[in-house]
Amino acid sequence: MVERKSKSKQGDDVGSGFRLNLSARQWVAAFLIGIATVFAAAYGWRAAAIGSTAAFDDRQSISETIAVEQQTLDVALGVTGDLRDYSQYLADYAVAAELDNQADALEEDGESGSASDARREAQLLRQTSTERAADAGVFGRFSIADDLEQPEAVARSFDLDDRVEARTAEEATGLDSPGQLDPDVWAQDAQDIRDRINALAAWALILLAAVFLFTIGVANSERRPVLYAALGLGLVALVVGAVGGLTFGFFA
Repeated sequence: MVERKSKSKQGDDVGSGFRLNLSARQWVAAFLIGIATVFAAAYGWRAAAIGSTAAFDDRQSISETIAVEQQTLDVALGVTGDLRDYSQYLADYAVAAELDNQADALEEDGESGSASDARREAQLLRQTSTERAADAGVFGRFSIADDLEQPEAVARSFDLDDRVEARTAEEATGLDSPGQLDPDVWAQDAQDIRDRINALAAWALILLAAVFLFTIGVANSERRPVLYAALGLGLVALVVGAVGGLTFGFFA
């Protein structure tokens, strides 16, 4: 297939060096080898390119997972503080109720002045306790506006689930909050990219198989049955690898 150029009859050189003396079938096989190699190299480049994106998604998923855990911890600490403040609120109301009982007893004994002082102290304690609970965030000021002006004799209830939801909303909408976090989305994106990389590697292997078949065909160019069989199988592998990779991995 490779021959050296000779001199003319007059002794002049018609050329120097070597030149390929390939048949048309061999040129076709060489051309197909080039196409398959280009596609395989392109798939390798694409896999490397999207691989960096998968690494970024992994880092983002880990970062958001840490942030979510931190938010969960902050919510738990906040709700724990609310429960502690609410316990103090109940304790103050219990003291106020005892003062009311003492006022009733004083009135029965005819000590109306002392009874009035006890009732006034109980009302002041309720108002102070309600104000303190509102400042601590146990109750929303707008939701207990009436109690702040004139506290009721009975303590307000505390809904733990509502406080958890409220604390969670505060964490998600605060000025320093990263916003709505969903690390599972990033993790799924990273996994999808890895699936694409694996698919591109599989299509590249099919293309390399096509190169191998074309090479067998070129090596057996004088044996036409082997040549045509190798070229046919290689062409099928080339089409399948090229179309499959472009459809299900390269642009997906």
